[in-house]
Amino acid sequence: MDIIILKSFIPEIFLSMSILFQLIYNIKIINIFKYNFPIIDKEVFYQTFFILISLFFIYSNLKIEGYLSNFLFINDKSIVYMKMAMLIACFFILHVILQTFILQSLNFFEYFIIFLLSILSLLLLISSSDLISFYLVIEMQSLCFYILASFKRDSSFSTEAGLKYFISGAFISGVFLYGSSLLYGCLGTLNFNALSLLLAFPLDSFKELHFFAFIGALCVTATLLFKIACAPFHFWAPDVYEGSPLSSTIIFSVVPKISVVYFFIKWILALGTAMVDLQGLLLWCGLLSALVGTFYALSQKRLKKLIIYSSIAQIGFIVAGLSLNTLGGFVAVLFFLFIYVITSILIWGHFALFYNFQSQINDFDNKPSTSMFISSLTNFFQFNKLWAFSFVIIFFSIGGIPPLTGFLSKIWIVSEIVNTNNSIAAALLVIISAVSVFYYIRMIKMMYFEPKNIEKSYEKFQIIFHTAFLDNIYVIFAFLLFLLLIIFFCPTMPLLICQYLVLTMSSF
Repeated sequence: MDIIILKSFIPEIFLSMSILFQLIYNIKIINIFKYNFPIIDKEVFYQTFFILISLFFIYSNLKIEGYLSNFLFINDKSIVYMKMAMLIACFFILHVILQTFILQSLNFFEYFIIFLLSILSLLLLISSSDLISFYLVIEMQSLCFYILASFKRDSSFSTEAGLKYFISGAFISGVFLYGSSLLYGCLGTLNFNALSLLLAFPLDSFKELHFFAFIGALCVTATLLFKIACAPFHFWAPDVYEGSPLSSTIIFSVVPKISVVYFFIKWILALGTAMVDLQGLLLWCGLLSALVGTFYALSQKRLKKLIIYSSIAQIGFIVAGLSLNTLGGFVAVLFFLFIYVITSILIWGHFALFYNFQSQINDFDNKPSTSMFISSLTNFFQFNKLWAFSFVIIFFSIGGIPPLTGFLSKIWIVSEIVNTNNSIAAALLVIISAVSVFYYIRMIKMMYFEPKNIEKSYEKFQIIFHTAFLDNIYVIFAFLLFLLLIIFFCPTMPLLICQYLVLTMSSF
């Protein structure tokens, strides 16, 4: 194997060795000592160290391009930048889920090893350039997520979530394999480079060949829509996300979206002119996802499920942008994905901390911990005005209210749809987005203007807030909130990066 190829995959090799080291080390320590809660701090330190070293290796490989196993995996500049974005997002998520472990006094070192293994699989997914490599990597990632979903061993809800995820994941894997076999039978290859060359020639003269190739491409596309929880393939997400441990839900809703959306763009570029047959279907799937996510969120009383359906609605915008099959549409999608990751980390991080504070207050009052309802936000601004204001910024950004970056990302996708002479779809997206603002305003009303009497003690909440809300989370949240504000006025740099990524992908 060429030394250049090895250098281009050094981050993945390092992560593999890190997983092996951490597993052996922890098993040895557990057998010697009886550790209590502090083991989690040690695990997060290792994870942070491994992620930062991987980032250094990726940055060092900016000018190194290579491929592995006959183009099953490739590395180019756009892939390198996406891997960097993936690891940075994982770094933030790691410190968010740390708070859920600390405040819930969980003590599973295996969780972080599986988390690191899922990062490895998603990095390989970004490098995938073949349907065979995609299947191998996505199954590796799915196995990790099945375990994370059912990680609460004493919770029947967590076990049920893991089982539902496993069954639905196994079904969609069968659909993917069926579609891949049809494509291979029609075209004789599953490599993206070869597919793009073969599909450049029209298959209309071979009607049966065209039909089966279309069915195969449709099955693969449905699999990708399933992985990002886009309607009508979102049926698994609400129950799985709701039943999973909160830390796992945060991972599911953010991390895989980066890799899968990037792979989705590569898949669309590989289809080329054949994508014309799927464009309309993808567009209406995006509209349906935005519609379903928004209107189901309107009727939700539990805060966790509302956030889940809100993320499904956001995915609808991404899929609508992907359906355009234009460079401008792909740039808008990557920019929207960037803002989606920031807002998702913020909203789930705030939810996690507030949920744990609520649980601790219930412990003080000898009350059982239950699901957090929207009504729990009643008069929240009286407990901490700064934190309540950060909620407002996040909600308005997701809803697309200027001058926040969420407005810029949504309006850009809508304008790209208008440029393709599909004003009806653009108008529907605008209406759906306007309706979604309602349930965000409803939560803000709860926090600021609800006349209901306060049931919680102010002093009690303040004690918990200041002891549990660690300094690093203050810094992370402040940085991400600053990005939501500043990018609206200075969007040039992230837009140029997104354009560079798309141009690099299209020229490959």
